[in-house]
Amino acid sequence: MELVRKTIHMIRQKGKAVSQMTLDDDYNIPETMPDAGMIVQEKGKIDIEEIKAENGRVLLRGALKFFILYMDDAEESSLHSVKGQIPFEETMNVESAGDGDSLKLDWMLEDISAVLINSRKFGIKTVATLELSVEELRDEEVPVAVEGTEGIKMKTCPMSAAALAVRKRDTSRIKDEIILPANKPNIRQIIWQDTVMQGTELRLAEGEVVIKGELVVFILYEGEEEEGKASWLEQILPFNSRVDVNGCQEGMVGSLKLELAGADLEIKPDYDGELRVINIDAVLELDIRIYQEEKLDMICDLYHPGMELIPTVSPVSYESLLVSNASKCRVSERLKTGGQEPSILQLCHGSGEVKIDDCTVTEEGILVEGAVQVQILYVTSDDSHPMLCLKGLIPFEHQIEAPGIGRDSVYYLNAWLEQLSVDMVSSGELEVKAVIQVHALVFARRNLSCITEITESPLDLDAVKALPGFLLYVAQPSDTLWDVAKAYRTTTERICELNGLASEDLRPGQKLILVKEMGRGNL
Repeated sequence: MELVRKTIHMIRQKGKAVSQMTLDDDYNIPETMPDAGMIVQEKGKIDIEEIKAENGRVLLRGALKFFILYMDDAEESSLHSVKGQIPFEETMNVESAGDGDSLKLDWMLEDISAVLINSRKFGIKTVATLELSVEELRDEEVPVAVEGTEGIKMKTCPMSAAALAVRKRDTSRIKDEIILPANKPNIRQIIWQDTVMQGTELRLAEGEVVIKGELVVFILYEGEEEEGKASWLEQILPFNSRVDVNGCQEGMVGSLKLELAGADLEIKPDYDGELRVINIDAVLELDIRIYQEEKLDMICDLYHPGMELIPTVSPVSYESLLVSNASKCRVSERLKTGGQEPSILQLCHGSGEVKIDDCTVTEEGILVEGAVQVQILYVTSDDSHPMLCLKGLIPFEHQIEAPGIGRDSVYYLNAWLEQLSVDMVSSGELEVKAVIQVHALVFARRNLSCITEITESPLDLDAVKALPGFLLYVAQPSDTLWDVAKAYRTTTERICELNGLASEDLRPGQKLILVKEMGRGNL
């Protein structure tokens, strides 16, 4: 006798940890750069260089990479930019973490601020939140049939499990070019750049993931014949890319996270030899999890009227898909400049980032709380301060519908900025509108007892002989037809035949004629 098993590939979260660290350092302006008079804008990102798990600890090595746009202290001030990094090492304790585990790390900068210590030195400070998830790939074997012995009666339970079909990380390169409009001067050098994604859409297709979206490219540059004077350009570049994913099929569900890892801009001459072409080489990083729903009938009990079967049972834990939900959240806010700051003359560029502060499981689903962190670069009416940056936070709450979610449910949540628009209300006030795209993949965690082995043994003939060959049985409230047939060494089919039953449903007090069904040669 042999159990036929179906293998289900799963990924299980072994542990998680959250850590906050303050990164604080001074930065000396290179000797080739002019003295600083005022900071206009700063931005930064975390780059992870190494992540390694060992004996319940996870070691992280990386750096905060920062960029600062500033005005010099000359009488006719001009704009300049510098970049640097603050390296760090961090150890996070996750008791179950070990070599070979899959490590998933998300980071968020609470705020990055730069201060002018003196004309040759900046102070950089930020608080970084690191969220680490330790996962392991595992296989669960589920019994679905028995081979080698006839006459075995099996009771099956329907089971729907989310099997992991694909788990991988990949990249996609987006290459494009921008040609300066005729009314813009030639480029001497790029002072500041900012490239962000918006309107992204990811779709599972046969053997691939389809990516659509837009790159918003902003450059602030010094013109060839306008030394010290800044010009700017913002352009939207649509893109369409495909990433090969072996095993991906339409109809599967996925948790897909897309990030812009970096974008390099290179100035090139046009056909006339003038520096008016900008080549863009952007790298998109894609974290892919694709699940396939496995529906099967698992053997949850069995017996043989003519022999004793002793099952060995072990607990099994699996996850079933509860909901895949994509929704949008629209927010708006009015931001004002400080009372001492010059008036807004013209808007240059607005950028934003979604920050998730808290996720709470409710009766209706998942309540997401966070904020959109925005920075808006604008031209002022004051020639001594030609450009300034207005920062602000737009808080939001968003309810993700997930009927049936519980405290022990597992979910993967991705949120990104789909669209950002900024309009002038007055010379001192701006209206910011944002559309946040939120995708949640929710799984219910199930626990079952699974038959792993079956041991055969001879019947206890004395006990079998003690059972009456014919019996009028009165059904009890907790009885099922399966339980009655198993206890009296018969079959559910035979009981239905003898009693003229159209279904296997029993009601308390129902009378049944039972006849012991065994091969006569066994007695």
